[in-house]
Amino acid sequence: MQLMSMPAVAGISLGVAIAIIFSRKHRGKPAGERALVSLGSFLATLLALFVLNFAIFCLQQP
Repeated sequence: MQLMSMPAVAGISLGVAIAIIFSRKHRGKPAGERALVSLGSFLATLLALFVLNFAIFCLQQP
């Protein structure tokens, strides 16, 4: 298994944030709250993917 590149990690995180913004649950909320939710989802996904990358890196060590 190979590590994910940083642009791939950022792209996946951005895609999740965009999907959260346009989800039906967040459509009626004010723009400021939607911005905070999208930032939070971006950072949470980024952290999860970095942890996954680090785990893959650790498993590849001899």
